[in-house]
Amino acid sequence: MKFTLAFLTLFSVSVLSASDWARFRGPNGTGVAETTGLPAVVDESTTVWKVDTGKGWSSPVLWKDMVIVTAESSATTRAVIAFSAKDGKELWRHEETFTPHPLHKTYNTFASSSAFVDAERVYINWSSGTNIQALALDHTGKLVWRNDHVADYIHEHGTGVSALVVNGIMIVRSEFDTTKGGKDLTDSPEQKDWKSCIVGLDAKTGKQAWKLDLPNCLNTFSTPIVHNLPGGKVEIICSDTGSGVMGIDPMVGKMNWQYNPGFKQRSLGSGVISDDFYFCTFGSGGGGKEIAALDLKSGKPVPVAFEETKGLPYVPSPLVIGDYMYLLGDGGILRCVEFKTGKLVYDERVEGTQGSAKFFSSPVAGDGKIFCASQQGDLIVVKAGPKFEKIAASKLDAPINSVPAIGDKRIFVRTANSLYCIGAKGQPVP
Repeated sequence: MKFTLAFLTLFSVSVLSASDWARFRGPNGTGVAETTGLPAVVDESTTVWKVDTGKGWSSPVLWKDMVIVTAESSATTRAVIAFSAKDGKELWRHEETFTPHPLHKTYNTFASSSAFVDAERVYINWSSGTNIQALALDHTGKLVWRNDHVADYIHEHGTGVSALVVNGIMIVRSEFDTTKGGKDLTDSPEQKDWKSCIVGLDAKTGKQAWKLDLPNCLNTFSTPIVHNLPGGKVEIICSDTGSGVMGIDPMVGKMNWQYNPGFKQRSLGSGVISDDFYFCTFGSGGGGKEIAALDLKSGKPVPVAFEETKGLPYVPSPLVIGDYMYLLGDGGILRCVEFKTGKLVYDERVEGTQGSAKFFSSPVAGDGKIFCASQQGDLIVVKAGPKFEKIAASKLDAPINSVPAIGDKRIFVRTANSLYCIGAKGQPVP
């Protein structure tokens, strides 16, 4: 297992220490952390602290001694909350009002987008009414700027794309479907001209730097990742139904390349990249699944022959560790495949404390372990490597739909009710 190689290859352009998990799914969305001492079992001896968070599906992010989540605080307010990584004490809370909108009451909340943190600010994007909003706070929770109307948005099940900042530009996605069953979903003549788009904001001011209009597509929930290019340049990689997979220059909003064979399904899980090989899945609640497997070494997308298996993930994102990729299906089947070929290594059901489990949370890894958080409230631990071995399963207090964050010798798990810090008690937290 090549944890060090995988981590460095998948490392974000941001400068992070081993203890920082500053965006959705950690360094560049890989879900992989370099650390040791992560316990496999959650019990009294390994629960360092546990606090109430309020309702929300956003995943915890880390910066130094802070753990940050978003949560609904009333029917029309929500908060960005920072807790102490050491003892769970609330450090600060920033409240915002919002306008409720159509939402999948079972499978979404008004606080599902995860924060992004850098050395200067905490960034948030989320929806209010028919607007996509963005804001930035300093590290004490003080508002730096707010952009109340980054873009228009037509809801189907609410929103959930998490914040991303690349080279001083905040990337905000607003991709949606204006029709369903041949019927126009727009509510007014003004909405007739609304378009899906990706917007770049100046991270210092929140002002629009660029806007890339896109074709109509199914509502998109996946968070972009960063692709390092020769000469120190970068691009972001996004996917949706209307445009397929796109490589975009984050400084000017120009599309560098596009791979669009005609995807029919929705982009929910985020993609992964390693050694210029990109992989993502598309899916729907009751439909089939599609994939994109692309070699990007030439600077352009070259489709790669990839052995597809049944039960590809719809919501969970892929996890790459060295030569292997782990695909956790929503229905609980974990498939380990060779990363660049898709050749099946194993195909096993991941069971919780009471048998079969289902998953919206994406798997994460560290210390030779893969952590899978289930909708039944279990944290299930599997040994990383080409042989399936379930190490343990622990029951937490409520369903888990957010993605755990991994710090230095600690893992932070958010359930529907609480935020857990799990590790060996007495270990210092940076």
